[in-house]
Amino acid sequence: MKKLFLYSLMLSSVLSFSSCSDEDESFGASLDREWMTMFICDNNRGKGDDYAYNCKAEGPNGNDIHLYWYGVNDCAGYQIRQALQPNVANGADAWGTSAENGLLLLDTIVGPDVLDLVIKDQQYSTDFRFAIRVLSKKDDNITDFSHASKWYGHGDGRQWAEFLGITTADRYATPFCVYVDGSKTTETTMRVMLNRNFDVVSEGVSEDDKAIYREKFELDANNNFVYQWLEVAPSPNNPESTVNEKWKNYKLTEEDFARGYVDIDGLQKNSVYVINVRNENVKVKWDAYYNTYSARSDGEPGEPILVTHELTAPSRDYFDTEEAYQTALEQHEVALKYDAMRIDFMLTDFISDVNLAEGQTYYLEGGKTYCMFNNLTTCKGFILRTNPEDVAAGKRAKVLLGGMHTTGTNVNSMNLMFGRQPQAGEGGEIYMKMLEFYDIDFDCPLALNYGDNIAGVGSTTGNYFINMFSNGMAVHLENFVIKNCTFKRLVRGFIREQGPNYKIWDHVLIEDNQFFDCGYYSNGAGGYPWIAGSGNNANSNLYKDFVVRGNTFYDCPFPSFFNETKQANWKGGAWNITFENNTLVNWNTRAAGNIFNMRNIPDGSTYTVRNNLIILTKQDGDARNMIMAGADIRKTMTLPDGSAGHVTLNFENNYSTNTFLSNGQIFSNNPWTATKNNFGSLVNVGSATLNGSLEVLVEDISPLELMIAPNPPHKAATNSDRYMHRADALDGTGGEHGVNLYYRQDSKVLNSKIYQLGIGAPKWRNGQK
Repeated sequence: MKKLFLYSLMLSSVLSFSSCSDEDESFGASLDREWMTMFICDNNRGKGDDYAYNCKAEGPNGNDIHLYWYGVNDCAGYQIRQALQPNVANGADAWGTSAENGLLLLDTIVGPDVLDLVIKDQQYSTDFRFAIRVLSKKDDNITDFSHASKWYGHGDGRQWAEFLGITTADRYATPFCVYVDGSKTTETTMRVMLNRNFDVVSEGVSEDDKAIYREKFELDANNNFVYQWLEVAPSPNNPESTVNEKWKNYKLTEEDFARGYVDIDGLQKNSVYVINVRNENVKVKWDAYYNTYSARSDGEPGEPILVTHELTAPSRDYFDTEEAYQTALEQHEVALKYDAMRIDFMLTDFISDVNLAEGQTYYLEGGKTYCMFNNLTTCKGFILRTNPEDVAAGKRAKVLLGGMHTTGTNVNSMNLMFGRQPQAGEGGEIYMKMLEFYDIDFDCPLALNYGDNIAGVGSTTGNYFINMFSNGMAVHLENFVIKNCTFKRLVRGFIREQGPNYKIWDHVLIEDNQFFDCGYYSNGAGGYPWIAGSGNNANSNLYKDFVVRGNTFYDCPFPSFFNETKQANWKGGAWNITFENNTLVNWNTRAAGNIFNMRNIPDGSTYTVRNNLIILTKQDGDARNMIMAGADIRKTMTLPDGSAGHVTLNFENNYSTNTFLSNGQIFSNNPWTATKNNFGSLVNVGSATLNGSLEVLVEDISPLELMIAPNPPHKAATNSDRYMHRADALDGTGGEHGVNLYYRQDSKVLNSKIYQLGIGAPKWRNGQK
């Protein structure tokens, strides 16, 4: 590579600023150090992504990393470090901690004439971070680095010009050769199943993937995949968990292969283990492995743990650094203002605590407030709920998802996170038996929406209930339940999946919840859909058994509820979606936010959509738009023989009130009956069997006749009013900022089809108690 030097203008305008940025050093001291270099990337060079000397992942499989940097004249050399993104994402202190704890993947020094470095054969689908500093001839560069430049690469991700992140390519199609028979798992043993035969392993696999199997993996004369070693290690979830030394690197025998399994022992209860088989003939570590499998040893959940509401300050012993401790003390003072007990540390510790089994139930005290400040990783299933005795007495716990203080004008919010980011050498999936929430009021009190931003109050808050890391591991969740909860001030989205790895939810139940004062992330139907499926992996399936029942969605402008538009060739099986007995009031009046926005629906899927109530309403003189969109459904998945997949549509008894209709119906855009890009078109072309009717029937009753006070409490003068979507409660307890959705108990209501057929959320049916 042609040597690049940083000369006077760049040095004075860029590097001197960076060199003097630390508060603990004087300007004069900084001048006695080497100039800071930078890795070459589009963030600081602006030559476009295809510039030849940009740092990048390259090589035949996209997992070689090539670093380039600017040269500094008359220096002693360069020190380069590499780390995993999750270990150093918080900036300089995290880099320092990783170095002290031996977590750096690379720490090397090269000479002054070396201006690029190739790091070969890195782990696939992994997000790495890199740092570099310039070494001085005044130092020995062994123990003394006092004249070295400041590090480039210690930015925390929001400082775009001061960090370098490179993600390696996804691995090519990989045979599924090892797994665990869960029926044989105990607290201390597992049965590891061994697959080798090509025909068995590749059953149901596409011809393209079979070709990759033959190209990339060794087969013997009997058409068996070749591997000799079994490797079992505790997951980074629980790094101290035990495993019999024998299984850490076990040479498989012919007897093992003939039997088809190996029973491993010496495990610890409630622990996750990472299991691989390896071909010793392949010298590159990441290419020698087949699929990586993760499994949890058994353990019986104990009795529910009552989280007694206490406002005790955190202990210094809990934290690795003084800075982390001081941050926690500051957050504790914030929590005291809300009379809130912090619980994110408790739930984080649960993950690695082998004395607590997956499925542990935590009871929160009704009438008390709890809070979280840090994003909460969920990779070990738990149940969080208000103590049932308190619920029976009419008391509910509140959980604040951050939103209690600001940095400048930015609200500090948090999200729960599906799964987690992989650690070095880790692959496979996060398997959870359950993640369940009952009888809790969730809120983010200071969250700001688009209207707040337009008014100059601060930046729109980008928060969710549950988000996912872009490089998160694959997630398989057996049961996901959200029941009888309320959600306020989730601005950017509700549940978001993302990243290249598969996500599987076996059973989902979202029932009897209330959603209000959510959304409004941008001027239109902005933010993310309620259920944002990433669609990046064909083996994903969020909708195997997905039930949304009895919920109330009040004036929360998100783009759509169900959203899958990126994948054309699903391999994860059919979708079974139920959307019933929900009440939708002003679903999304900012833009055409459909309930369903889905493409290439898998063959054999079923939609059950019935007994839903849709309402459009506002006060006289309110300037907001009154629009409602139904669905954007393009087609079913194309099958291998070229024919279209077939789905079943069970639609019946969906109703609306009689105001703000368009051509005699509630949908102003994309009605379900439409014969283009909708459910109606699937029926017309023979791709769907319809049981019932796609029509939403209009009942001759207005929202004000049906409910006590359903109108948005704030009259909008423009379409960017701060409070136009605000509602503090839906049950008449919100005062001037609340609404009341309970049905009137008069003859018109009691004789209506809406009442007689039990349409909409049951909560509002029998009047205010």
